[in-house]
Amino acid sequence: MKTLYDVLKSHFGTQSRIANRFSVSRQAVSRWDANGVPENIALRCHLDPEIPYIYQPSDYGIDGKGLVLTKPTKPTTKPNDEVTTNDDTLYLQAS
Repeated sequence: MKTLYDVLKSHFGTQSRIANRFSVSRQAVSRWDANGVPENIALRCHLDPEIPYIYQPSDYGIDGKGLVLTKPTKPTTKPNDEVTTNDDTLYLQAS
């Protein structure tokens, strides 16, 4: 089974890119290989639809009872889709 560190290394390519993405030093990232990725980074990875990782509370000593985390999906809008607020019903409801 791939560790989160392995997933990040595969996704970003280098420790420097991982460090830049999560605003940490490259040295901190190098320690993740031996010590594991910190939980706050794991949660951020879970919330990023581009990173193929699902947070497992048990990996961090948490039983996870009552915890429900849904992996976000990638946006379905196309870059050229226009979003407007020119909706008459919206204006009618506001008045």
